[in-house]
Amino acid sequence: MNAALQRLRAEIKFDRAALRKRLDELETIPLDANASAATGAQAAVALHHAYGAVESILERIARSIDGDLPMGPDWHQALLHTMGLEIDGVRPAVLSRDSVAGLRQILSFRHFFRHAYAVELDPARLADLRQVLVESAPRLDAELTAFDAFLAQVAAT
Repeated sequence: MNAALQRLRAEIKFDRAALRKRLDELETIPLDANASAATGAQAAVALHHAYGAVESILERIARSIDGDLPMGPDWHQALLHTMGLEIDGVRPAVLSRDSVAGLRQILSFRHFFRHAYAVELDPARLADLRQVLVESAPRLDAELTAFDAFLAQVAAT
């Protein structure tokens, strides 16, 4: 189990670095009322990939620690929900309610982005979503650091 937990920690570290890159990219994209369609698309892709990095972390935890991913058509929402729950005797909550709420907004956008082929992206909405993600990043980082400490403790026993 120790090797599996250490691998999980390494994989999460990799995904966290990918998330950090997307956050850094998002902070450099000028999303004002005059933003071009290309700039909006760049921001949308960065938001999409940032959420993908977070979801990858959550999926890894669900598979490795919880035993499996949630099932069904709303499994993405269920995954977020379960990561906000402490599972007695298994793991602490990975995410706070505030993080779940913020990530739920980004997940909703990702779903829209994947399915809205003919819709123009609203720079103001993209700026709002970026703000949600950027403002929640320190909290999310602290929560993932705390979860890593939990994994390290379990791996040491």
